[in-house]
Amino acid sequence: MSQDIVLVTGGTGFLAKHIVVGLISGCFSVRATVRSGAKAQELTETVAAADGDVSRLQIIEADLTRDHGWRNAATGCRFVLHTASPFPVLQPKSREALVPVARGGAIRVMEAARAAGVERVVMTSSIAAMSYGHRPPLDRPVTESDFSNVDGPGISPYAVSKTLAEVGAREALAGSATQFVSINPVVILGPALDSHCAASLELIRLMMRGRMPFVPRISVGIVDVRDVAAAHVAAMTAPGADGRRFILAAGSFSLGEIASVVGTEYPDLRKRLPRVTLPDVLVKGAAIFSRQLRHVVPELGGRRDYDTGPTRQVLGISARPGEEAISATACSLRSFGLG
Repeated sequence: MSQDIVLVTGGTGFLAKHIVVGLISGCFSVRATVRSGAKAQELTETVAAADGDVSRLQIIEADLTRDHGWRNAATGCRFVLHTASPFPVLQPKSREALVPVARGGAIRVMEAARAAGVERVVMTSSIAAMSYGHRPPLDRPVTESDFSNVDGPGISPYAVSKTLAEVGAREALAGSATQFVSINPVVILGPALDSHCAASLELIRLMMRGRMPFVPRISVGIVDVRDVAAAHVAAMTAPGADGRRFILAAGSFSLGEIASVVGTEYPDLRKRLPRVTLPDVLVKGAAIFSRQLRHVVPELGGRRDYDTGPTRQVLGISARPGEEAISATACSLRSFGLG
């Protein structure tokens, strides 16, 4: 049994739950943060349902918007996995709206890790911190050297927050003995561990419920939550990972292609799934009146490629097919009565 304690922030998140279960299965002791005591029972029940040893789980309250609790949370931990960050289903009006929590919270966690002498921090960043706000769009695979342009046209508040949070976290640990690694996944799908529907699964849930008969001509990168969780665990100790950024992606899929995978898995849902792809001109016209569609317009017709070589070579993680992540999402949504 490992005596190492790993701090996982935002313990009730979709990804964080998979990480917590994986760490406990790997015989680590886990200290997970939640925003309120009411969330502690949720996490304990989820870990127990996944056959995790809850005796190896400690849950404490800490909020990204407040300093209180973070020093105590990090004390005695060898590693910190910082997964907590705001991820709204709908984008707020202000481009900077999510920054105080995302960047401010990340800096709080980094400063606590630094003061506690943590060996390495692994932060859940995002492809949103790498490939957005560029005009013209990148005409090559996205690599770990790329950062989103937070002042670029059409960039979403979420992408701004993830970019500034990662930059802020790196700066907070600069010059310290605490190492820093970021994991930059595309849209995370895959099996849910409980009935709490994550924001990243909302797209497929809406499709399954017949709420998206029409879709714009956009594509999104997809990766399975199990691979992203495994990458976080691997990044804690992988030689040569310090300072690196690791992209997690299993390819890009159009919304129509995603619907097709769900329809193949569940033929009874085909009448509910998207059947029409909207012309770009119609989406652009509607975007004049819709803040949410304005963030879609720059993505029309595009399909990004990603350099995942370092993830395979350094972390030893090869993403399972995106179709498997989509099918697993639909399966778990149905099993929990959400889709």
